[in-house]
Amino acid sequence: MNRCFLAAILTPLLLLLPAIRVYAQWVPTGTLAAVPVVQDCNETGGDVAVSRLDPPTIYICQAVVKLIRRKNPGAEHFYFVHEFGHVAQGTSDEAAADCWAAKELAKTPNGSRYLAAAIEHFRQRPNEYSPRYGSPNERAERIRSCAEEERPNYDAVDRPVLPKRGETPERRRAGCIKTAEPCKTPSASRLGQPLGASGPS
Repeated sequence: MNRCFLAAILTPLLLLLPAIRVYAQWVPTGTLAAVPVVQDCNETGGDVAVSRLDPPTIYICQAVVKLIRRKNPGAEHFYFVHEFGHVAQGTSDEAAADCWAAKELAKTPNGSRYLAAAIEHFRQRPNEYSPRYGSPNERAERIRSCAEEERPNYDAVDRPVLPKRGETPERRRAGCIKTAEPCKTPSASRLGQPLGASGPS
């Protein structure tokens, strides 16, 4: 087999790899797919993302996205979906947007990964109360609870369980030893199986 023939076959396959990965996360569909996403840190006022309802627009600050991604990879995607929650529901209610985003991610391939990252992100932040969001711990619990509400409606096989308040990977491992429940660890897991909700892989 000559190199040119092999390159002609492999090149289209390699070009498809990025497209396959895109479908592994939530993407807006229907009327939400037409909502423009604009990268503009001035418009976000230093936040990772904001939305406007008239006209519906999502603004993202890539500098803040990178900061979040560095500490909690995947948590930035929750913010993206959260802003679409405002547009989808036509509301500025932060709790409603959190819940909408959690439910959307709960039914999306790899959604549990992004939910676990967001929950961990909020739990790591100081307990600063915000009248719009509540405390970071309240927000983490709201996200977990809304996602769990949605999960029975979808096939939960091989989906990691979202961490409960106060639960750490160490406590989860200790708990499954005490209850004789098998623990999944990277060395014991088969390729393709989730490793639990200890964070993004």
